[in-house]
Amino acid sequence: MGLVNDLENKVQEYLDGDYEVTETQTIPSVDNVPFGKKAKKMQLCAYCIDLRKSSDLLTIHQKRTSGKIHKAFLAVASKVVLEYGGNIRSFNGDSILAFWPASYKSQISKAVEAAMITKWFLDIKLSPLFEKYEKIDFGIGLDWGEVYIVRAGIPRDTNNNDLVFIGKCVNFATAIANQAHAPYHVEISEVTYKNLTDDRIYGVSNGAEVNMWKDDKVEWNGKKYDSKITTWHIYLK
Repeated sequence: MGLVNDLENKVQEYLDGDYEVTETQTIPSVDNVPFGKKAKKMQLCAYCIDLRKSSDLLTIHQKRTSGKIHKAFLAVASKVVLEYGGNIRSFNGDSILAFWPASYKSQISKAVEAAMITKWFLDIKLSPLFEKYEKIDFGIGLDWGEVYIVRAGIPRDTNNNDLVFIGKCVNFATAIANQAHAPYHVEISEVTYKNLTDDRIYGVSNGAEVNMWKDDKVEWNGKKYDSKITTWHIYLK
């Protein structure tokens, strides 16, 4: 009965009444968010990258080869995220979820820059190395919005508690990444596009300034939402 009473009291505690919400512009560590009815709130750019048809790799290749491809893919994606100011939230088999603080257009644009650099690495620069086994396909989805951050799990048990990021943009970025694919590896929400700096909207082609993005739609929760897709990338010298 101890477990029954404990969980009943805990659920009632969490569901009743209001939470104490503190605004922040810095992504907190797990130690900065206490247990109980407390939360942090901030503007974030959610970034998800997902390997297409990863389950097919297990049927086409041996497990060891599939593991090599997954590990190399995740190594490239995570390195670029960290190098360009992102915070990795989780690895989920064949995908990564990351966040950028996004109170300013420059921060949102930095997340999109990371996506376009990742496209260059995986689709162009390092593609010949992957093609020894398989030409990989992937999708990168980004959305921007308000997120609540709470600490969940078991108190005083460092292996069984963590931060949870709650907001529409988290789920929507994941939905976009699940649908994006070659040659439009990078896809962003309409609100993300509207908050980009000009250097992430326009590029130069044949000496003329052009918009790098095209209109598209994302299906999510039974509805279609406006989005933007691009084949453009950013290369590093």
